[in-house]
Amino acid sequence: MRRQSSLLHVLVVALLLGLLAGCSGARGHKGAALQLDPAKVPTPYHTLVDIEFVKPLVFEAMLNQNPSTGAMIIDARPKQPRYDKGHIPTAVSLPGSQFDKMAAEVLPADKDTLLVFYCGGLACPLSHQSAWKAEALGYTNVKVYAAGDPEWESLGYTVWTARDVRTPLPVLDPAKVTKPFHRLLTLDQVKPYVANAMLSATPIEDVMIIDARPKQPRYDKGHIPTAVSLPDSQFDKMAAEVLPADKSAKLIFYCGGVECPLSHQSAWKAEALGYTNVAVYAGGDPEWVAKGLKVWTAEGASQEAAPAPAPAPAAAPAGALKAGAAEGTIDNDVFTELARNNVDSIRLIDVRAPAEFAIAHIPGSVNMTVDMLEKKIDEFSAEKPLVFICSTGARSGEAFYMFQAMRPDLKDVYYVDANVSFAPDGSFEIKK
Repeated sequence: MRRQSSLLHVLVVALLLGLLAGCSGARGHKGAALQLDPAKVPTPYHTLVDIEFVKPLVFEAMLNQNPSTGAMIIDARPKQPRYDKGHIPTAVSLPGSQFDKMAAEVLPADKDTLLVFYCGGLACPLSHQSAWKAEALGYTNVKVYAAGDPEWESLGYTVWTARDVRTPLPVLDPAKVTKPFHRLLTLDQVKPYVANAMLSATPIEDVMIIDARPKQPRYDKGHIPTAVSLPDSQFDKMAAEVLPADKSAKLIFYCGGVECPLSHQSAWKAEALGYTNVAVYAGGDPEWVAKGLKVWTAEGASQEAAPAPAPAPAAAPAGALKAGAAEGTIDNDVFTELARNNVDSIRLIDVRAPAEFAIAHIPGSVNMTVDMLEKKIDEFSAEKPLVFICSTGARSGEAFYMFQAMRPDLKDVYYVDANVSFAPDGSFEIKK
């Protein structure tokens, strides 16, 4: 990148303002009259736009998981050294000198697609020449951003280089995320929102980052800075209190990574409530921490990585199962042995969604989501040790803490705090 990372905040704020102005209105704007040198630009294109027209298009393209099918920003400068050295984010390279050779490959099939050409500023004829050629090919919505790259950089906006590759979207496991949300964001797309919220002196009202994991032990233990807690299991109860009144506000849900369905489930629910700008950061907390980014705890403290495991608790009472290192957990080796060879000695409750359970589960387990458990809390007894399990330890941990609060009389209650892979044949594998 040519610009310092400190300019990222400026870009985000400017692009947000441009987006709020509305892209549909901007697309009718032809920009202010420009003084083009007829000696250098002898045949200027008939429809020129300014930077206020271009910014919302860039912002939309940066947020979309796939290239936009409605608009394309095109850099008409030579790929080397100009485009590769630095270009407007999301722009594609179609050098004016290579237009006839590359147009069929680069330009979209839909001739109504908005094409915005730019090059090296007011003295550069390449964008105009390319625009005329595109129009001759039958494209009906062609424009030229005449000020181009020089203006974009002079105003402090970030540029991408040949090395700037957008973070690819993660591959989701259909056995665990049975209904992925239709709009996903990458880490690079989420970071500017977090930075913007952290730098703002007042709460950001038009963007909300939402942690769909259980508050205990996940959110309180460590979450993405500025994120609010709205556990998916409590969505119906808490949504009205937590979510913004403005249904056009941007909502970004995340949870425990690519194997966690909670953020997707919450995103669908939010969309059903009428929110129109919903997305899921599928990499979630695991990717955020793995990249060395800071997390906040329930106390508001900032730390460089996930909190260290809690000290081992005191020895369990006689007859209890062997506890794990963290509060409420069961030793993974002990659980594995029991689940494979003596599952009837415990009451194993699988708190995943019914669709997940139906695909694969441990024989002998019973499927109850957290909200179902809450409704049947009084039906449980101390006859057998109670063990909760899910795919990541998030929902099972939530079940444990709910029982701890609502049924303190039950002492032999545990949860599996690990990544668990379930197979249709009833086998499973635990990875801490």
